[in-house]
Amino acid sequence: MTEQTQNAAQHEDNKLIAERRAKLAALREQGNSFPNDFRRDATAAELQEKYGDKSKEELAEMGIQVAIAGRMMLDRKAFKVVQDMTGRIQIYASKDV
Repeated sequence: MTEQTQNAAQHEDNKLIAERRAKLAALREQGNSFPNDFRRDATAAELQEKYGDKSKEELAEMGIQVAIAGRMMLDRKAFKVVQDMTGRIQIYASKDV
């Protein structure tokens, strides 16, 4: 590789880095696109331990509402399976909540 080609390649690299830095600065000015201020108040294992032996009717009567966080492993209409660091749990989610 000649010195001229090497300089041209280095110039292209510098130009690309400058473009990427400009794009990054523009994204930072827009703020956080993916805020992570959600806080869970229960884990799958805690809910299984506390309410695992309750019937559907008992749970409905109790009117429990919790905030969980995890990866959705199964999505079937209103029923979902969510996995967090403690295990999996099946949940019911409706659009009106």
